[in-house]
Amino acid sequence: MKRTVLIVDDSDTIRHILKVYLMKLKLDFLDADRADRGLWLLGANPVDLVIADFNMPGMSGLEFVRHVRADTRHEVSRVPLLLLTGGKAPDLEQRALQAGASEFVRKPVSSSALSAVVRRLLSLPEDRGDLVA
Repeated sequence: MKRTVLIVDDSDTIRHILKVYLMKLKLDFLDADRADRGLWLLGANPVDLVIADFNMPGMSGLEFVRHVRADTRHEVSRVPLLLLTGGKAPDLEQRALQAGASEFVRKPVSSSALSAVVRRLLSLPEDRGDLVA
């Protein structure tokens, strides 16, 4: 069964790069350029993981996480949330995890590092690409 990942980031380029990085995992993607649109998509579609940017105009990534965690629908409030940021402040990770994020990753992130976090959050098997069939 294919897993669906919702990517919420105000940058078209970042959303595209994240999809390219995760292509090998054979996931389905939904994406939103704003947190409020991400909340709508999350409420209207089955989603297995959300990857959201920390810094977005309007509703921030932290506010987005708080809204998701406060949702009365279990399938929404319990979805794993990965928060990404390019910010350098030392307290960002602590703030993200306190708000309810499942994981926190600083940009720039490599394809292999992002894939490893996503595999863990989705309970996907490790990449066995080094093995010859």
